[in-house]
Amino acid sequence: MKSPLHSIRWRIQVWHGLLLLFVLMAFCLTAARMAQKDHFRRIDRDLERTEREIFHKLQHSIMPDDEKAPPMPPELLFKTLRDEKQDIWRDFAAAYENQDPGYVYFSIRDADGSVLLQTPNTPDSEKLQVSGEQGFTEEVHSIDNRREMVRGPWRKLHFIVGRDISRELEEMQHFKTRLFLTGLGVWMVSLLGGWLLAGNALKPIATISNTAFRIAEGNLEKRIDTSGNSELDELARVLNQTFDRLHTAFNRQKRFTADASHELRTPVTALLTESERILRRERSCDEYREAIMACHNSGRRMSQLIEALLMLSQQENSTVTKEQCDMGSILKDVVEQLLPLAEKCGVSVTCHSNVTPCYGDAAALFILARNLVANAIGHNHRGGHVWVESFCENQACLLKVSDDGPGIAEEDLPHIFERFYRADKARTGTSGHTGLGLAIVNAIAQKHDAAVNVESTLGHGALFTVRFPRH
Repeated sequence: MKSPLHSIRWRIQVWHGLLLLFVLMAFCLTAARMAQKDHFRRIDRDLERTEREIFHKLQHSIMPDDEKAPPMPPELLFKTLRDEKQDIWRDFAAAYENQDPGYVYFSIRDADGSVLLQTPNTPDSEKLQVSGEQGFTEEVHSIDNRREMVRGPWRKLHFIVGRDISRELEEMQHFKTRLFLTGLGVWMVSLLGGWLLAGNALKPIATISNTAFRIAEGNLEKRIDTSGNSELDELARVLNQTFDRLHTAFNRQKRFTADASHELRTPVTALLTESERILRRERSCDEYREAIMACHNSGRRMSQLIEALLMLSQQENSTVTKEQCDMGSILKDVVEQLLPLAEKCGVSVTCHSNVTPCYGDAAALFILARNLVANAIGHNHRGGHVWVESFCENQACLLKVSDDGPGIAEEDLPHIFERFYRADKARTGTSGHTGLGLAIVNAIAQKHDAAVNVESTLGHGALFTVRFPRH
């Protein structure tokens, strides 16, 4: 069974969830600790204020008759407390008897920790452990549901003020619960949002995968929707361009296979028909010679076609090795090689080519030039003329082949570089033309980053121009 973590969406979600959980936990713990410290600071300030209030009340309880009198000196106050604590404390302590939530208690203890005075509601606790260190100290701590402040020793006495903080602890607990639930809610909503965002972000990948699967099944017209502007949509556009090129290549290959089969079927049919005819009965020597000649012509036609197909395939699929060469020298060799063909067809050829530096594969350029010149000779009339020239212009090497033949119809111009296309529908494979010459020219030109242009008017010849980069 495939693990969910194999999915990019799940992996993004897991990492997003863990990271968010860590951040939320850190935030909630920090917020809870800060809130708790703030609560305790406020409680401690209340304890300090309560201590002062109790001390003042204690002074007034000792001197109730003269409110304008100066405060009793601490030594006298503590001596009075030690000697007359029951009489003094009886009325004062009456206000500190309840233990309702939030109650306050107060205790004064001697240096040895024994209770000197304390409110009736003071919780039972162990005897105060008096520190042996010298100097005044202050300690604030929590005991169960109480917050307690201990000061001393001062005049050999320790003062304890405390209060019940059960309400504050309950509020803090409620705050922590709300904080936890809020963090949990934020985490869940963020997980849902992250899941949806990851799904939307990765949706083009699913679309690309589904489209590629359909194309692999044979639906070559299917394309990816590229309406967005994200990086994946840009990738989809690049893939669509690739699919378009593949579709074009497949169609070209299909058409090529059909055309090649059609072209080969004609000589094969002629070969089989002629051989069957000659084998039906005894023939004379002249009839055998004639039949063998027909078979030979059909075989030669197939050989030419196969060689042209192999050359076209080689030019389209091979890697061109470019080097510095001279187009003028190449043209001279081409014209010299094709002079017998021109004489046979009654066509004169004029070559104007000086030294023309060019960067490319000399053998492939020779084939390109030969096909153009042979095409101009073969599609001309007796007494016609062909002009061939090469020169440099604007950092480019130009090759021009023109003739004064019948020309090419306007509707045929866009198709003349297609395989097996013949502008003259009356021409067939028996004419000696394979229909691949200009297709080979176009393939070689594309390999050399060259541009091929044709200009022609019906009845006024044609001009082929090939522009090669010099570097």
